[in-house]
Amino acid sequence: MLVPVLDALQAHPISFDGLTPSPAWASAEYQRIRKTLPAGLPPEETPCTRELESLEPLLDHFQVFVFDAFGVLNAGPRAFPSAISRIRQLQERGKTVRILSNAATASHSALVAKYRGMGFDIGHDQLISSRSVLEQSLSRQLRKGRFGVLSPASSAPDTLGVDWLPVRPGIQTGDLDRLDGFIFLSSEGWNEEVQEALAKSLARHPRPLLVANPDLVAPRGDCLTLEPGYFAHLLMGQSAIEPEFFGKPYRPAFDSVLETLKGVDPVDVLMVGDTLHTDILGGQAAGMKTMLITAEGALQGMNIPDCISQSGIVPDFIAPMI
Repeated sequence: MLVPVLDALQAHPISFDGLTPSPAWASAEYQRIRKTLPAGLPPEETPCTRELESLEPLLDHFQVFVFDAFGVLNAGPRAFPSAISRIRQLQERGKTVRILSNAATASHSALVAKYRGMGFDIGHDQLISSRSVLEQSLSRQLRKGRFGVLSPASSAPDTLGVDWLPVRPGIQTGDLDRLDGFIFLSSEGWNEEVQEALAKSLARHPRPLLVANPDLVAPRGDCLTLEPGYFAHLLMGQSAIEPEFFGKPYRPAFDSVLETLKGVDPVDVLMVGDTLHTDILGGQAAGMKTMLITAEGALQGMNIPDCISQSGIVPDFIAPMI
């Protein structure tokens, strides 16, 4: 039974079909789906990790800093004061700052407004969300037909630029069968009933599934919530589909960042994140240097050396906070 955070139709699920995610479960689950993720660095290129107390010693070594959002800058609606200060410091020193987020529930403008409201002085071009990456793809490649959009009513799917129908709990099976594809933006309000209905519909008639947010979990306060990537991978096992992912760790997200940097060599970019299998793996696959943040987020409370050893994903730097 789905357990709500705030409201059954407006909250991200913190449990599903008897599962309540923990950092240990998330780490193991990412390893289970490892073959669907980008390839890691070859053994001869594995870095020798340097442990730091913060980002401070690296300020003069990189011109471009790319930050994950959840677990690095904030946990749910709570911004980390040290992160606000660090972003401000980097901007004052003339560094190039980007935020690369797998958040896809809100439109790009709404997400920028959210982070500005938290205290981060960022412009529209400094934040790249998985949803904006998806929308860029949709604008470049015409997708015919009507798409079912998996998201809450507040997510403003009109910005997607496609003919769409909302897919939410209570939708009829016949409505699902008549759709030409699906776009997964958010797990808000998702439950077992709609997961089962969509799985059966896709098993009967496989169609495209475009997933903006590939995350399995996200840190929100004192818990982890299950995110679209988890449900998309369930659908892979329940039907014959191969989802198309747009957020981290996949290349479309990192290519979108690099497109904004106009000729900067990826090796001169530091990707900072809290998740080995998304932020660190994706950054390395794009040719960037990487820093793992451990005090908050997906690996909070975990044995970090064990996680690195088991995953084979080795960051260049580790620090508790930025």
